[in-house]
Amino acid sequence: MMNLIEKYEARGLQLEIDEEKITAVCNRPTKRARLGYKTEFAYRYGSVARMIEHIEQFLVDLDRAEQWKQERKVARAAAKAAALESVKEGDIYVASWGWEQTNIDAYQVVAKKGATVTLREIAVATVEGSEGFMSDRVVPVKDAFIGDAFKKRITGKYINIDDVRHAGPAEEGKDFYRSWYA
Repeated sequence: MMNLIEKYEARGLQLEIDEEKITAVCNRPTKRARLGYKTEFAYRYGSVARMIEHIEQFLVDLDRAEQWKQERKVARAAAKAAALESVKEGDIYVASWGWEQTNIDAYQVVAKKGATVTLREIAVATVEGSEGFMSDRVVPVKDAFIGDAFKKRITGKYINIDDVRHAGPAEEGKDFYRSWYA
C-alpha cells in the first residue's frame, strides 16, 4: 500500500487508504479550489483486491491521458505548420455566417509574412439560374476588391475575421449558398 501512496505523491496527488473500511480517497492540491484540493475519486469498495485494482488502473488511465495530450499537441502543431505553409498570396477564403439567414463574405490574401496575412474583402457574384425564394448561390470574384486591407493571424485551417466570422479556404469556382430574411 505504501508503494501506491508513493506513486501518487510522485504525481502530486494525495492518496488516503483505509483498509478497515475498504475506502480510498485521492485528492489533487490546487490553489483555485475552494477547499485547496480537487477530489479525483472517493470510493468504498467491495474488497481490498478491487480497491487496489482501481487505484492502479487510475494511474494507468492518467498515463494514457497524458500520452494522448502529448500526441494531440504534436498533431495540432503539425496541422498549424501545414496550414501556414498552404496559405499563399492570391488565395480566397470564405466565411459563412448569420442568424436566420446565411451571409457569405469572401476575402483574398494580398500579402503574407510569417503567420500574418493581409486580407481584402472581395465581391461575390450570383450564379445564374440559382435564384430561389430569398436565396441564391454565389461565387467569389477574384481581384474584385470592395474593402480595405487588414491583417489577421493564421491560427490553423481557418482565419478568424472576428468573433462571428471564421473564413476557410475556398476552391476556385466553388459556389456557396446564401439566403436572406426579409
